[in-house]
Amino acid sequence: MPTLVASFLLYTAVGGVFLLDWLTPRGFSVSIIYMPVCLAGLWLRGWRFACILGVLSSGLTMAGLFLSPSGVPVTWSAVDRGISFVALWSALWGGRIFAQRTVELERAKEGLQHEILQRRQAAEALRTVNDQLESHIAQRTGQLQTALDRWELVTQATHDGVYDWDLMTRQVVCSPHWKTMHGFSQQSDQEPPGQKAKRIHPDDRDRVLKHLDEYLARRRQGFREEYRIQRSDGSWMWVLDRGMAIWNETGQAVRMVGSEKDITERKQAEALLRQHEAQLKELTAKLLTAQECERQRLARELHDDFTQRLALLAVDIGSLERSFPSDPSLRDHLHRLRQAAGQLATDIHNFAYQLHPSLLEHLGLEAAIRDQVDEFRRRTRLAVQYVRRNIPRSLPIDAATCLFRVTQECLQNIHKHAEASEVLVRLLSTPKGVGVCIRDNGKGFALDPTEGPSPGLGLLSMEERVQLMTGTFRIRTQPGKGTEVHAWVPLPDSIPDGAS
Repeated sequence: MPTLVASFLLYTAVGGVFLLDWLTPRGFSVSIIYMPVCLAGLWLRGWRFACILGVLSSGLTMAGLFLSPSGVPVTWSAVDRGISFVALWSALWGGRIFAQRTVELERAKEGLQHEILQRRQAAEALRTVNDQLESHIAQRTGQLQTALDRWELVTQATHDGVYDWDLMTRQVVCSPHWKTMHGFSQQSDQEPPGQKAKRIHPDDRDRVLKHLDEYLARRRQGFREEYRIQRSDGSWMWVLDRGMAIWNETGQAVRMVGSEKDITERKQAEALLRQHEAQLKELTAKLLTAQECERQRLARELHDDFTQRLALLAVDIGSLERSFPSDPSLRDHLHRLRQAAGQLATDIHNFAYQLHPSLLEHLGLEAAIRDQVDEFRRRTRLAVQYVRRNIPRSLPIDAATCLFRVTQECLQNIHKHAEASEVLVRLLSTPKGVGVCIRDNGKGFALDPTEGPSPGLGLLSMEERVQLMTGTFRIRTQPGKGTEVHAWVPLPDSIPDGAS
């Protein structure tokens, strides 16, 4: 083995130096030759083996003082060998330090080379990652640009102005269309939120800011407001503002993104529509009033003129009938004429009552509806039940007329279309109004026009009457399950009467 061979050779070298010292007379510094042998042992086998060689060489140096042939005096030879001893151990100690420093330098060199290799590998990996990142960034940038282009097209198509509000820094970024919509130039600075709040119409400002604060504090679901805001030129416009906030992990709103749409034209159209609806409602009220007045006039003329004239005609026919007692055929004919005139007078009287019941004005709604129900029961021979509860002593004539006409129209519809056998009429009072409910067990109908024929103008007329009184009108019906009609009108000043 190389280690054993090196050890043997070193030991042999030490022995050879001792043999040379033993044969050489004193005065020759042969012991100094031990130094390179021990240094060789230090280099080849390490400090521990070199130390063993040094101890062995030091012992042989001292032994050579007594075993070498005579030459210079022993004292000088001892000094010479002492110098050799010091030089040997100084060389060994210095060699040890040199060897350690050499090993440390080698290790440092290896570590540095390893670090350089790692850095090269890291640089390669970083370059690869950087290339991948640049490719990903380029891809994402392209996708983002596509999304931005698509979003810009959407905002242009919908005419929406988009804003992005950083609630932490109070900075707002607005789209170009938002600036145009509010009358700002594209080069103008972004408007702070406080300045925008001042441009909101005073009548809308408190409501909008309150709802915004409630939404950001998560006390309100969603933010969607319509309000007026002033443009930069001083003109006013209506906007539909819809926003969505983002909250952090502590529940604090940190960002809000939204869009605004100019709805001024829609609001103007709605105002015009409300104006037309008010005009139509007023016209409908006037038409119904005129209709009632005309019905009242016709009823009065029929009752005061035609029925009286028919009654006189019946009296005259009766006189003629008594004037010809000897002619039975003529008397029978006159008798039939008198009965026909009387029946015609009765029919005209009933028709006049249908046009305008006098009971409605003199005795009130409850008496008029009760009389209408009794007349309907006699005429149709249907099982009709009438119920009243807590009806006020007095009602405004317009409210009473509305509920009477609803009842009258419902009973006529039941007789013509329902094919019912039982009818229930209820006249009820609530704390703030009076209502009527008519229910039958007839065949019913489909409220949806797509499922059956249209309910007709009668129901529409009833609904318009009730709506003009700011009341509520409701129909419940299904084919084969009867019909139930509810009409209610408000009467805040009514005084309830006792139940019958």
